[in-house]
Amino acid sequence: MPFVLRQAVAADMAEIMRLERAGFAEAIQETEQTFAERLQAAPEGCWVLAGEAGRLYGYLCAEFWPLEAGFNAARFARDHAAAETHVADGAEVYVSSMVVDPATRGTGWGRRLFRDALAAMFARHPQLCSTILIVNPEWAAARRIYQAEGFSEIGAIDSYFAAACGAQLPAIVMRRART
Repeated sequence: MPFVLRQAVAADMAEIMRLERAGFAEAIQETEQTFAERLQAAPEGCWVLAGEAGRLYGYLCAEFWPLEAGFNAARFARDHAAAETHVADGAEVYVSSMVVDPATRGTGWGRRLFRDALAAMFARHPQLCSTILIVNPEWAAARRIYQAEGFSEIGAIDSYFAAACGAQLPAIVMRRART
């Protein structure tokens, strides 16, 4: 099935939330309010992989931040207000969330969504020079994609993700300079 990469709109919210529930454990899912606020504050960073009849097969949400040496762990808080962190002329893209529908996993569409959405943002906003994201250390497939796309681990944020056994896992912080 052909998919179309496009910027997200408010009418996509139900599908974005369906994907959020399908893609993340309940303990780390973000709220509809968070996504609505991201879409309003940073529309240039919200992208979807759209199919037929309004069905979405993936989304990527991002904000533009000022570029900092290293990273400030507080900026990565779950459900943070994008209106307080997004800077339209920021130099770094923060990929805050990305999910592909379980039906498309393993098909390459997730990598295409990631690569093409970032390429579109960089093409439209020439001041961008870097991308930063966090990833759960247990998400080996995601880490492989990010490494293959040129991202390097630059640190970790302690006790960020809940593990199945009740323990807390760090968030691995990864960054890539403009390619």
